[in-house]
Amino acid sequence: MATTSTGRVAFGMVAAVAATLLGAALAAAPATAQAATTPVAINSCNVLQWQRPVRPDYGYYWRPFDYYPRLGPQVPVTDGLAIDYTNHGPAAANRVEFQVDYRGEVEDIVDAGTFSPGVSIKHMFGNFSGLAYLGSRPNHCRVLAVRYASGQRWRRQAHAERPSH
Repeated sequence: MATTSTGRVAFGMVAAVAATLLGAALAAAPATAQAATTPVAINSCNVLQWQRPVRPDYGYYWRPFDYYPRLGPQVPVTDGLAIDYTNHGPAAANRVEFQVDYRGEVEDIVDAGTFSPGVSIKHMFGNFSGLAYLGSRPNHCRVLAVRYASGQRWRRQAHAERPSH
């Protein structure tokens, strides 16, 4: 902490810290309230890592149809996305739209089907395949919209829908 020549704490420094903490608390409150009203809860959202296929060893040298070419050093690469979510809405949903940000690349993902309330849904998607693997956790994974079989719709508020980049 900054002190004056008389040993007292500088008031400006304390005020700046208090304003920063208050601003952070106010910014977090709407996000928490909005997350509580989301009808679909994301249980897990993971980027998958590609696993190199195991080459069979046939015991002889000549391989006329070598489907596994030499890929050089084993560089970790992504192999899609797995989202596990639960519909907590009032009725069965037939379309759920997600937004996922991985390495700064943002993609909207649509899952269509019949998703009953209270049932855990685990689906895999081909998005984010072939990128450098930087871990399984995306920067963010959120629900953008839900459409129910009755025609009713839920959408995330516009200000939180897309990052500015």
